[in-house]
Amino acid sequence: MKIGDMTIDAIVDGECVMPTEAVYLNRGPEDWKEYEQFLAPSAPGSNLFTLGGYLVTQGDRLILVDAGVGPKATFPFVGGALRSALINRGVATTDITDVIFTHLHNDHIGWASLDGRPYFENATYHCDRRDWDHFVRPDYPMPEWEAAFTDPAVDAAYVRLAPVADRMHFFEGDDSVLPGIESWEASGHTPGTTVLKLTDHGESVALIGDLSHTEPELIADDWDFMAHEDHKEGLQAIERIRKRLYDEKLMFAAAHYPGMHFGRLTMDNGKIGYEQVPD
Repeated sequence: MKIGDMTIDAIVDGECVMPTEAVYLNRGPEDWKEYEQFLAPSAPGSNLFTLGGYLVTQGDRLILVDAGVGPKATFPFVGGALRSALINRGVATTDITDVIFTHLHNDHIGWASLDGRPYFENATYHCDRRDWDHFVRPDYPMPEWEAAFTDPAVDAAYVRLAPVADRMHFFEGDDSVLPGIESWEASGHTPGTTVLKLTDHGESVALIGDLSHTEPELIADDWDFMAHEDHKEGLQAIERIRKRLYDEKLMFAAAHYPGMHFGRLTMDNGKIGYEQVPD
């Protein structure tokens, strides 16, 4: 994707396949009949979640938005490809100037550090202060679902982010993160969940992170994702950002839609829809 002089490329680190009934608290297989095109290929009744980040090239900045699940993922996550994806694009870890986290769940911070050292040696790291205060503490009460998907001794934010604590820059809610990159308040999935709007030469796109994890969650009402910290706020954030994406006619990419392609919201007879846009 290119806007103005800025380019945004998906960097795939891995994937996760889960049965649909494990993903939403209030939805079952029958609710997917209208949305079967969004289910995992070759895995009937399952969702495919791609894991990774987005590489943003902006002048002399090379920005990574989210850092995948890392090289030692816990089932059902499969990861470790981000470093190869960067090499494929001719990018060295030393080239990354900034890392922005849309939130601090383990499948977004996996390459923040490796073996106790910052993986991106020259980067400044950025996140919403509320997520830092919530997750990066030794007494963080990890919920059962999160502990089942991680090795807390290695993957907990307190461990993974300790090596980059002295280079962390904080923003909060609606804020300016970097020139041409602003954050939108989207808390609910986590206390500091963020949507990013990227603008260059009058053109804009959005990276919506974990605002929604599947397309139906964004375009339909009341799909209650199992891992929200605050379920009411999470649903309200989707309604608010969905309206903004449509009103501003923004193309956007999510953190986990299969393939991490860009898409847009459509309207047909008063019903919101989603369509992928060509790369």
